[in-house]
Amino acid sequence: MSRIVEKLRVPVRLSLIGCAPVEGCLFLGPRAELHGGPESLADRLNARTRVVPFQRSEADPIVLVVRSHIQWVLAGHEVAPQLVRAAYFKHTSEERVHVRLLGGASFEGMLAFEMPHEYNRVSDFLNRDEDFFALQAEQGMLLIHKDCVLDVVLQDSGADRRAA
Repeated sequence: MSRIVEKLRVPVRLSLIGCAPVEGCLFLGPRAELHGGPESLADRLNARTRVVPFQRSEADPIVLVVRSHIQWVLAGHEVAPQLVRAAYFKHTSEERVHVRLLGGASFEGMLAFEMPHEYNRVSDFLNRDEDFFALQAEQGMLLIHKDCVLDVVLQDSGADRRAA
């Protein structure tokens, strides 16, 4: 007999590779496996599971989206920060960046990351194992799939530096 676990519904905008972005909800666990509090979007997208439950509206069926085909997820300003990234996240560095994706989409925003002092470059952060990284953009918090990134341009005092 299967056990039903109540999930948290988080409103997002979701972009799959080759498809127009759609509004809907992703489902998160009420408790995270690796830290206190609820599961976050970053936890769910960086988990090793292959599929992520998504629903366009309550009248629509839940669709299991293949995680590796997600290009980006946008959580608007109305989504609680601990549902985007775990509450324990404390950034040690931040850089203003321009991210260009395969297919033509691009985003500008603040890349805030937590890294040891000797590994505090954007390239060190982007080379970590996680598949998705967070970018604070004007529209909200974007979680971007690294495999969909064409390049990242650092915006440093008006002089751009290539980092990817």
